[in-house]
Amino acid sequence: MVDSQSTSTDTRPTVFFDGQCPVCRREIALYQRLDRAGAIEWRDLHEPNSLEGTGLTWEQAMQRFHCRDRDGSLHSGVAAFTVVWSYLPYWRWLSWFVRGLGLTRVLEPFYRWYARRRYQRVCSIDGKDCK
Repeated sequence: MVDSQSTSTDTRPTVFFDGQCPVCRREIALYQRLDRAGAIEWRDLHEPNSLEGTGLTWEQAMQRFHCRDRDGSLHSGVAAFTVVWSYLPYWRWLSWFVRGLGLTRVLEPFYRWYARRRYQRVCSIDGKDCK
C-alpha cells in the first residue's frame, strides 16, 4: 500500500551505509559520484531516522550492508551490492555477471567474513559501543 504523501523518490532503491567507516565512506563516495542521475537514495546510518520503515535495528544495519530495492524488498550482503551496482554506470556488468552466473551464494561467505571483521574493528575503536 502506498502512502498518499509518497513522492517519486519513494520508488528509488535506498542504500544504508556506515558513514563513519573510512572504507565504507570511500566506496559509497565512488558510487555516489557515478550516480549522476540520482537513481539511488543514500542514507548514512548515523543520521537520525535513517532506518525508518526498514524493520532493521541499528546494530543489524551496522553488521551488514543493506539496501531496499524499488519494490521495497530489503537485501543484504552480496545481494544488496548487486542491486546497487545494477543502477550504476560501469558497474551494471558486474551485477549482471554475479547474478547471471549465480555467484551471489558463492561470494556470500567471503562477504560475511569481511563484514564480521569490519564490524568488530569499527566497534572496538575507542571503546565505541555498536549495540
